[in-house]
Amino acid sequence: MRATATGPVDLTCTPADVTAAALGVRWDGPLPEILADTVVDAGADGSLHLAVIGGSHVVTVRSPEGEFREEISCTATDALHPLPEEAGRAGYRLETRTETLEPGEFSRRGDELLDSAGADGWFVVRFPGPGRHHLTALQGWRVNGGWSWRTRHLYPEESTIVSTRSDYRP
Repeated sequence: MRATATGPVDLTCTPADVTAAALGVRWDGPLPEILADTVVDAGADGSLHLAVIGGSHVVTVRSPEGEFREEISCTATDALHPLPEEAGRAGYRLETRTETLEPGEFSRRGDELLDSAGADGWFVVRFPGPGRHHLTALQGWRVNGGWSWRTRHLYPEESTIVSTRSDYRP
């Protein structure tokens, strides 16, 4: 489902990633099955493909210099587990934060994210399940000859939010 959503995209499939502790990261792997996606196009400078997969995400940068892919999921068999707080390689930097919140704060933050769907470039996807906050959200932009993106993964059964911030300069 390719989307430029003005609100959250509601999926009907069962999420594959259901616990924050199972997340890992891998780079330049094969493109997994995509459930919903959007593209930030920069013309001749390339594009940023933001995609939701089974409850997690994959981001692909396409540029004149080539292609780069980041996948954060529990299904990448050769991923770096557990998800590190920081990781980097030539031209790339990843920062992550995992927060377990009180249920009221989790709901408030989930509502804020739902309200931001379509605003400021946030692409928000909602999965079926307990409550209305089983979400994955992505936002990306072109900056200083490269790309930056951030994501939010909400796990309502744990009241946990995993936030990521990535920068890539080819």
